[in-house]
Amino acid sequence: MSFASMRFAHAPFLQTQLQALKTSLLKSTAAEQVALAALAKSECAQLCNLVMTHLPRELRDMVYQHLVPSTTRISREYFRSIRDPISGLHTYDAANWKAAHYPEHYWDASYVGAPFLHELTQIYFLTSTFAFGDDDGLIEQFLTTDLMDVGYAPAELVSRVEVYLNAMTYDRTTCVGYMFGCATKPERLVAALRGVEGLKEGASLCVHFETRAADGEVRDKQIGTVCDAVRPCLREVEKKGCKVRLVVDKNDADWTG
Repeated sequence: MSFASMRFAHAPFLQTQLQALKTSLLKSTAAEQVALAALAKSECAQLCNLVMTHLPRELRDMVYQHLVPSTTRISREYFRSIRDPISGLHTYDAANWKAAHYPEHYWDASYVGAPFLHELTQIYFLTSTFAFGDDDGLIEQFLTTDLMDVGYAPAELVSRVEVYLNAMTYDRTTCVGYMFGCATKPERLVAALRGVEGLKEGASLCVHFETRAADGEVRDKQIGTVCDAVRPCLREVEKKGCKVRLVVDKNDADWTG
C-alpha cells in the first residue's frame, strides 16, 4: 500500500478523533463557563455585602451614582423585551425585559443582593434624567408602571424629566408628510406631555421645542403654537411645586405670557 493510500485510509479515523476532541472541548468549556459564572456571582455578592455592611449610606450612594446612567431615553421599545428568536414576537416577560434593557450584572439581584439592588434603583430614579419624545402616553406609562419590580412606581422618586418636541412631524400616514413633514398639531404636543402632572413635588420638567422655519414670522408662529398648547399643562405642573422650563431652539423661552 502506498503512502498516499495509507494516509487516505486513516482520514476517517482522524476526523473521528478530531470531532471527539471538539466535543470534549465544548463540554469542558461549558463546564468552565458555569463554574466561572458561579464564582463571579459569589465574589460580587461578597463585595456588595461588604459595601452594605461597612459603608454608610452617603458613600454607598456615591458608588451607585457611578453605576447608573446619567440619561435614559424612553421610547416605545423601552416597554418591550427582546424579540423571541423562534416566534419572532416581542415578549413581555419581566425577566426578559430587564435583561434586554438593563443587561449589566449589577442590575441582577443574584449578583449584588436585593438590598444593594433596591438602593441602586432608588438612586437611578432620583438622579437620572429621563428623556421622552412626542409619543402619546409614554410619560404616564413610565411614571405609573413598576417595570423594575421594586414595589413602587417611578413617579414616587423620578426627579428630572425632559421632553423633546418638534415643530414638524414626519407622518408616515401620508407621502407628503413622510417626505417633507407637516406642522405638528397642538393636540399631539399636548398628548406628548400627558402624565407629567404625576411628577412629585420638587421634580424638574424641561420641555425642548425645535422650530423649523425659513423666516422669523413662521418661527414666531410655531413658538406661539407650542406655548398656547403646553401652557395649561405646564402651569398645572408648576402649581404642584415642580420646576418648569421651556427651551426653544436651545434658548430659554417665556411660556407664561
